[in-house]
Amino acid sequence: MSVVSPCINVCVTDPNSDLCYGCARTTSEIAKWSSYSDEEQIEVINRSMSRMDGWQLKSFQKAYEQKKETGMSPIKEKKLQSDN
Repeated sequence: MSVVSPCINVCVTDPNSDLCYGCARTTSEIAKWSSYSDEEQIEVINRSMSRMDGWQLKSFQKAYEQKKETGMSPIKEKKLQSDN
């Protein structure tokens, strides 16, 4: 099984919490992502989602589902469309 990265192309880290505004992973979790096993990656996704609530969680879930289905987050899709 291959776990899709939870990066939804928001990629800005809060300097106080060290959490990405888009996926709520720490900079360490982001840096180590490719070295984690599938099980560890799933744990990171679950842990990062537990850090979210309200609109952020709903927005992330929608974007991540789209990424899993299409291979592209809504933000990346929109950027590619505007580049053409």
